[in-house]
Amino acid sequence: QSNSKSSTGGNSNSAAAIAENAMLVATSGQGELDVPTMKKYIQYCKAKCKPRLSEEAGDILSSSYVKIRDDVRKRCMEAGGQAQTAIPITVRQLEALVRVSESLAKMRLDPRVQSEDIAEALRLFKVSTMTANSADANGSNATPNQRGAPGAGLMGAMPTQDELMRAESFLRTRLAIGAVLNKQRVVEEASAQGYNAMVVARALSIMVARGEVQERNQSRMVKRVR
Repeated sequence: QSNSKSSTGGNSNSAAAIAENAMLVATSGQGELDVPTMKKYIQYCKAKCKPRLSEEAGDILSSSYVKIRDDVRKRCMEAGGQAQTAIPITVRQLEALVRVSESLAKMRLDPRVQSEDIAEALRLFKVSTMTANSADANGSNATPNQRGAPGAGLMGAMPTQDELMRAESFLRTRLAIGAVLNKQRVVEEASAQGYNAMVVARALSIMVARGEVQERNQSRMVKRVR
């Protein structure tokens, strides 16, 4: 054990040491990774890890994809067939979900895609592709005032004071004092709950300016301090 410590600790620029440091930053939010180091870590992951989807994981992913597609078709039918999805749910989306799941496992240097990788790939799909789809559909039929409301499209008027207060209330609930979280994930969670992502990002910036929240790790992480 002492020999392994000296081998990685003695050369902080070795591929293994870079990978270990990158994993520490990703899991704890402590420290920073500069762009050259991140590039080395990505190259290391590509060279050393080729994760594969197990049969069980593949079944979970496939059934989830079918459910999403059925839900989209059901919503279209409920709209009388007049509303068309802005983003078609095709086999390409399934292939993309497989690639994202494999990439998530690769970042951990895990040779097998785990259930949490599938869950995260599906979450990203729902809060990006599906949310954008819903926003486009809502925005095309909403009035200018409705477009500025939480859960409407990402476009619209400048946020009102009431919208900002609601977004700040969500952020205070989601960010416990002392907690360190990924900023993008917080915004995505808010969007998934019906808040306007642009309003939430604006509210977060205001809280940073007031000193309630601190940005860390090149503004990728946020910590609530009071």
